[in-house]
Amino acid sequence: MRSNRESGFTLVELLVVIAIIGILVGLLLPAVQAAREAARRMQCTNNLKQLGIAMHNHHDTLKRLPQLNETNGANRNANPDGNENRNSGLMRILPYMEQSAIYNILSQPGTYLQGTTVKNTLPFGPVRDRNYAPYRAQVPGFLCPSNPPGTFIWNDDGKRSYACSVGDSITNNHSNAENRGPFGRSIKTGLSSLTDGTSNTILMAERAIGSGDKRSAKGYFANNVAGLNVSPINCLVKASAGRYFPTASVMEARAVGVQWYDGYPAFTGVCTILPPNSASCSNENWGDAWGVFSASSFHTGGVNILMADGSVHFVSDSIDTGNLTVAPPTSGVSPYGVWGALGSMGGGEVASLPN
Repeated sequence: MRSNRESGFTLVELLVVIAIIGILVGLLLPAVQAAREAARRMQCTNNLKQLGIAMHNHHDTLKRLPQLNETNGANRNANPDGNENRNSGLMRILPYMEQSAIYNILSQPGTYLQGTTVKNTLPFGPVRDRNYAPYRAQVPGFLCPSNPPGTFIWNDDGKRSYACSVGDSITNNHSNAENRGPFGRSIKTGLSSLTDGTSNTILMAERAIGSGDKRSAKGYFANNVAGLNVSPINCLVKASAGRYFPTASVMEARAVGVQWYDGYPAFTGVCTILPPNSASCSNENWGDAWGVFSASSFHTGGVNILMADGSVHFVSDSIDTGNLTVAPPTSGVSPYGVWGALGSMGGGEVASLPN
């Protein structure tokens, strides 16, 4: 006798299949996300390698590294406008990153509209004005794809995820002719000045871009923090688990990383003092002066760094930072452990990259 039952899945069977598919998706999704982050981290590493090549090509051509920040001889609201001695030396490596079109505009006198007013500017100026078209350019090699898109404070600015090392210098690291790291104001540092060795000196490190989370230690800095140059631990205690405490005053109007053309270390510099992914702090309101500015990234557990020999390495958040309750030295061995030693270019330390 033939059954009248039509072939197909019962409701119970369908529910079982759907449950199995849900379990498989739940198991596969973390693996897919991990694979995507691995690819983003690899691209981030490649960006730093290209920055290293650009730095070395600049050095081969001019016998020096670019400066942290430099002047074009005039202040803002002059005629023509100047950059107030604060524009980023990253401008100088653009020709070595296949960005000659942007560099050619930057390096010539020009005009731009500020509202309805036509402004004149000197080469490599004006200072921090988003009306100037080159400052809105996004250089692909300056941006780590692990940075979330977010809602940026100055979303029309060109962004950057990598910062130049001032080493373990704190006081006046925005205006020192020489810092303990390779980058300072108006300095012409040659690789021969790195007496600790190019394989033992950090050139650049990741510094995450500020997003809509204005209490995140990644991309923002606390302001008006006293005693940084006496005991940098005064900055470390402003945040925990990547977030600033409610009692910390945070500079929310100027996020880090959204202005690659600004050469002040609050925005485009990094100190090798506090551990990676910890707090950053300025000694005043707006980041226009000195402070302690920490490396940070959206990778898990650490940051990528570029050494002066062109190699790229991953440094853990747990790297040795020595004694954070003492003032930075003006010469000699860094008190800030392996991290400080890697930042100083002539401290005479024997420390090397941890395995």
